[in-house]
Amino acid sequence: MKAYKLLSWSAILLSVILLLLPRLIPICTGLAADNSPMRCHYAYQAEFIVALLAFILAGSLLVLRRAEARILSGFLILLVSIIVIILPQPWAIGICLHGGACAKTTFFITIAGSLLGLVGAAIVWLTWTNRQSTSQEKQQQIVNLQK
Repeated sequence: MKAYKLLSWSAILLSVILLLLPRLIPICTGLAADNSPMRCHYAYQAEFIVALLAFILAGSLLVLRRAEARILSGFLILLVSIIVIILPQPWAIGICLHGGACAKTTFFITIAGSLLGLVGAAIVWLTWTNRQSTSQEKQQQIVNLQK
């Protein structure tokens, strides 16, 4: 249970980092040829919404008690982290081509998104193994009571 709480707080911390990272390492403020914001602006608007969803899911891990709900939340955190990694890729929304500040922010977002994905997978694995061992212990107790 202690490892589960540690992973839950790690997911919350990584989600907050994902929320604040574009503010700490700002993206470029350039405009496209038609005086509209560049692709990186829209990519990081989407990143903010996805990171907010990750924060809500990570926060829910602290109040969920059923193993099935924890597994589902961990799996959803894993999926959200994949979206975080995909959004700045050129075949998705993408970032501006000249690199610079946008490339630096994308680098750190990719690292934080990857770590969040690992935490989500670890939550699923830990909850699944605890659930399996608990059900085996209950079956063993039933067998012992029948004897």
